[in-house]
Amino acid sequence: MSTSVMSVARFEALAEAYGGEIARWPEAEREAARALLASDPTRLASVLAEASQVDRLLDLAPAQAVDAALLGRLISAAPQAPNTARRWAAGLSAALGLSAAAVAGVLAGVALGGHVHAPTLPAQAPHSEAVTAAEVYQDLQDALQEPSEL
Repeated sequence: MSTSVMSVARFEALAEAYGGEIARWPEAEREAARALLASDPTRLASVLAEASQVDRLLDLAPAQAVDAALLGRLISAAPQAPNTARRWAAGLSAALGLSAAAVAGVLAGVALGGHVHAPTLPAQAPHSEAVTAAEVYQDLQDALQEPSEL
């Protein structure tokens, strides 16, 4: 683990958050904290002593037991999971709605678009030569290089 440099402010913040024992601090911070403590023990020992005093006061506070009545009220007030029949009906209605929208889109496209005519190809002679991919490619290249007339 590499030793990173820790500022005094960071040391104080960690002591305030995690207490006066460096062993309770996040593992990634411990090595740098110990190195900083070794470099200025008089100043930082007082920071740890103050944090340890707060730790001792917190340890003296009595532990609170969970009230069974309160726990029961919280559990009964929790939102219930929806039943599967309701989720299935919601999914089916969404699917039907999307299907209806798709059909309406197709019908609107046909009504507004009119008829689409496929281009007709000239009839080929029964003994014509086969067209190769290279010829088609060359024709496309020639068409791209020539300016088109509108």
